[in-house]
Amino acid sequence: MDCITKLREMKEMFTKTEKRIAEYVLENIENIKGMRAKELGKLIGISQPSIIRFSKKLGYKGFPEFKIALSEAVIRKKTKKIKILHDQISMDDTSLEVIKKVAYQNIEAIKNTTSIIDVLDIEETVDAMCRAKNIYILGAGFSGLVGKNFMYKLLEIDLKVSYLDDAHVQLTSMNNTTSNDLVFAISHSGQTYEIIKSVEIAKKNGAKIITLTKVVENSLSKLADIAIKTVAENVNFRLTAISSTITQLTVIDAIFILLSKVNYEKNLSLAEKNKKTVKILKIKK
Repeated sequence: MDCITKLREMKEMFTKTEKRIAEYVLENIENIKGMRAKELGKLIGISQPSIIRFSKKLGYKGFPEFKIALSEAVIRKKTKKIKILHDQISMDDTSLEVIKKVAYQNIEAIKNTTSIIDVLDIEETVDAMCRAKNIYILGAGFSGLVGKNFMYKLLEIDLKVSYLDDAHVQLTSMNNTTSNDLVFAISHSGQTYEIIKSVEIAKKNGAKIITLTKVVENSLSKLADIAIKTVAENVNFRLTAISSTITQLTVIDAIFILLSKVNYEKNLSLAEKNKKTVKILKIKK
């Protein structure tokens, strides 16, 4: 994940002082590279140590390393073939510009997610899903659509899976979970109340909990045995979820392919059988 994306994605974790630093940096990116920590602190009205602590919170050794990472992120964005103004879509953009910017944001979100994802977490998820007696997928809203997509894929390889999007059904089903079951909860924010309550019940029953949420720590990911994280690009013209859905779909596609590899010959045979079965629903010419 590049430095600019970190500043945007981690904003909910920042203190008031840290938010002031982040906002100033994002609004004055070109001017930061020539400054010292003391100079930046004076401009914002905070101490030099606060600037250094902020740099370390982002994962850098100090302010100089933070500035280098910031410059590299700016250079990468400038060298893109598509010119994007702060990675955001405006009301003045033409149709072609909107198409290009949406594509750019989705690509960047997938790249950033790939850069922070823990391969061991994915491998452990695949292993746990193979061993689970029952798999329950929880989701709501747009994350729910991702969950339903995941269920369809798992049914193709003969896993015992249920997708639950009704709050009452979720709670009832979670009451009946055991230590042999697995719950895969999807929520970009990680703050969806009904999902959290359902997962809490399943966790008390000993079920394996896997979550798919945004990269910043949240209430849902704290309940997880395995917490998978994604990164979504921030945009100012946000009528609905865009890149968060793309990154979630990318993760579950990867998990599905890895699951398919476990019993490849069997799953290949199932795929052919399913393909022939659904042909009866096709209109013959």
